[in-house]
Amino acid sequence: MTSRSDFTAIGRRIPRYDARDRVTGSARYGADQARPETLWAKLVRSPYPHARIVSIDTSKALALSGVHAVVTGADLPPKTRWGRRTIDVQVLAQGEALFAGEQVAAVIGDDEEIAQRGANLVEVTYEELPAVTDAVEAL
Repeated sequence: MTSRSDFTAIGRRIPRYDARDRVTGSARYGADQARPETLWAKLVRSPYPHARIVSIDTSKALALSGVHAVVTGADLPPKTRWGRRTIDVQVLAQGEALFAGEQVAAVIGDDEEIAQRGANLVEVTYEELPAVTDAVEAL
């Protein structure tokens, strides 16, 4: 006869059969599966903590062979946002970049290298705005 404790993992060492692969980097994940004709996206990010986006010139990126599209905030409905629990982060900045590293544009290319080269060709003109960097000042 088996008892309930025969089926529990609590208080017992359970072997992790995939531990060696994870630690050595040889484990395969869903993101590692490349399909033929997969497109890659690379982001253009704001270098400023607060700035007005004056213009975005995507023409050089779009002229690069292998780039399929460049998407900016102007291509999205107003205030398109995302978030895990609180949906409050814009998918792509629209009008203003509100923090350093905010996503301003996405370049879609045939492979990772082409998408990155395209992202490097996107020219964004910013007007730097004052940023509040002190909690007391923010009050």
